Order: sequence, then C-alpha cells, then structure tokens
Amino acid sequence: MSDYEQMEIDVRLESEKDLKTNVGKVIKFFYDKRRMEAEESGWPLKQVKSKHEGYGIAAEAFSKIGAKQKTLKRGMDDYLALLQVKGEDGVSICGDIYNQALELAMEAIGMAADATRILNDLYYGYDSRTPIEQAIAEMNAQKDQEGGEFEEVEETQGEGENGDGGPQEEAEGYDPDGNPEES
Repeated sequence: MSDYEQMEIDVRLESEKDLKTNVGKVIKFFYDKRRMEAEESGWPLKQVKSKHEGYGIAAEAFSKIGAKQKTLKRGMDDYLALLQVKGEDGVSICGDIYNQALELAMEAIGMAADATRILNDLYYGYDSRTPIEQAIAEMNAQKDQEGGEFEEVEETQGEGENGDGGPQEEAEGYDPDGNPEES
C-alpha cells in the first residue's frame, strides 16, 4: 500500500488551460506595470510589512469586488425582468452586463495583483530585474559555477599503463572480491 500514488487527471479544455495561463500573465503584467508607474510618479508602493497590513490591502480590494458584483447582480435582475418584453431594452441591458462583468474581472485582477504584492513582500521577495537582466545573471552564475572556461588537459602516462595507454599486465595476485592474495 506504500507504493500507492494519487494521480490527478486534468480534464479541462485546452482553451480553459490557456485562459488560466493568460490570466496569470495579465496579473503579473498588471502588478509589474502598477509598480513601475508608482515608482515613476515618485510615489513607489510601500513594502507590506505585516500580515495585518496585507489583510487590509486584500480587504479593500475585496470590497471593490463586492460592489462590482452587486452592480452585476442588478444588471442580471433587470435582464430577467425584460425577458418578456420585446424591443431594444434587452440588447442594452445585455451590453451593460458585459461591461459590468468586465469591470468585475478588472477588479479581480487588481486583487490578484495585490495578493502578488503581499506574497512578494511578506513571503517570497520580489526580483525587480527585467527578464533579460535575470537571464544574463543566470548565465553569469552558471559560468561562475562551472569555473569559467575549460582548460586543456595534457595526456600523461599514469601508473599501471604502458606506453600505448592500455593497462599493464598485472593479473598475478588479483582477487575480484577485492582481497589481495597473500604471498
């Protein structure tokens, strides 16, 4: 029973997987963009120093999402009321629902960016270098780890070798179990 391993099969559509990946990229882009704009304006984002401060940031974002969700719910209620009525009102309300859902998504992305900031400041730390700078630093670290360039090795005749590089014949007293034969 110790060899048992729980496996998980991802049955999502490729489009759903791509959407999650792309939304993650949008969140990272939004986080980086917000941080850069704050620094350029002369009012850089302060580092989150405690869990309580992080909770306050998350709670503020959550309240914005709640307000957008209520607006979207009102739009859905209006759309439901207009299902029996013919005319252009349904098209207008459906357009409003689209805009309200988009605003809700934008607030959710903002909250995810805030959560990224909290995680980076409190738990992980953030690397402010660009991807190219990170790649260059990784290459340099790899070179340092490898010891720079390779050196040419001179061929020498080692002990137990004859002139052609092959082993010398010393089979007498050889024990394959590693115990030398006593003479």
